Formats: sequence, C-alpha cells, structure tokens
Amino acid sequence: MEAAEILERARASGEETPPGWLVLPLLKNKLTTGMLGWAVGAIIGFGLFAFIASVTIPYNFQQSVFTGCFATALMLITLFIGAGSVWSLIADARRLRHIEKYLIVITPDDFVKQEGDKIAHVPLMHVRYVTARGAPRPDRSTPRNAMRDVPSAGENVAGFIFGRAFFPSGQKARRKRMRTPTTLAFLDSRTDSEVVVATDTSYGNTFEIAAYLKQYAARLQQIM
Repeated sequence: MEAAEILERARASGEETPPGWLVLPLLKNKLTTGMLGWAVGAIIGFGLFAFIASVTIPYNFQQSVFTGCFATALMLITLFIGAGSVWSLIADARRLRHIEKYLIVITPDDFVKQEGDKIAHVPLMHVRYVTARGAPRPDRSTPRNAMRDVPSAGENVAGFIFGRAFFPSGQKARRKRMRTPTTLAFLDSRTDSEVVVATDTSYGNTFEIAAYLKQYAARLQQIM
C-alpha cells in the first residue's frame, strides 16, 4: 500500500481506525502547553538579558577584561535562551497552524509519517534499532536499599548550612529530577539512515510508540 493511500485511509477512518493500525495525530493540547512554555522561556531569557545589560554596561567593560568577558558570556547565554525559545515557539505555531499535515501511521506492514509536505514511508521489514531517548516513566516502586539514601545527621546539618546539592544524597535526588529531550528514532536498513519519529511528546508517549513499533516490526520480521 502506498504512503498517500495509507494516510488517506487513516484520515478517513476517524476514530474507528482499521484493525491493527496505530494512528497518531499531533496532540493540540501538547502543542499549546509547549508554546506556553516557550513563551515563558523567551520572556525570562530576554528579561535577564536586559537586566544584565543594564547593570553591566558600561561598568564591567571599563574595569577589566575578565569582568567584561564574564558579562558578555552571561548576556550571550540569556540571549540564546530567549532567541531559542522564540524559534521553538514559531516552529510549534507553524505545526499548530497546519496540524492536519502532521500524522504518524503504523500499520502491521508499514510506518508512515507526514510532516508538512514531507512524507516518510518505511516498510516495517526494514525497521531496525528502534531507540527512545529521554525520561522514561517514573519508577514508583520502593528501592531495595532505600535506607542507604537516607542522609546522616551530620549530612543534614551540613546540608542545611551549605546546601544539599553538595552532598551525595542531594546529587542523587538532583539526577533523578533531571529530564532530557525525549526523542524516538530508528534505522532504515535500506539506506542505513536514521528516521526520526518524534522529538517530543506531541504525538503521545514516545516510549509507548516505540514499544508498538518494536512489536510490529519484530512480528513481521519473524514471519518473513
């Protein structure tokens, strides 16, 4: 079945998708939430840039090379945060405007993704190394060695004075809270090229999508 035919059938089916098909449109609420986050990031980035510029120019640049370089670095970082947030906000706004042109369809035989005017079509026979990177579902089970993570009395006192982030328990908790961008991709064995399925959760949980994709591809490859 051709990619255009698969996409047309997926859109025509509405909520009643064909048996065995996984149809994933862009989630409007996810896009809207992301856009709000980027807007806040832009305000914070440009706001910090304006504040730092107002208190460091020209004083820091008249004192020494080090203070001038330090102020420049801070302004570049905040400017990058603001500009990057605006760029991402515009990209999400474009996706939201043409939301009907963004769709992922996984059938028992094919993977098809439309992203704007670009369409990727890979038979599942050629899907290899499905990889989801990022933050998996939080593990709510009780750890076996939970008592080892309880800080000692001395660490509590020192942490109160100097901050928990400087001690092992605080660093471990910080690592648990860290989140990385969630991406999902696989290798097309026909060309040995990477096919990016998603770079965020706007199509849904990328780890669940990866599980479906692996299951469908493994089933077909075992049959063939």
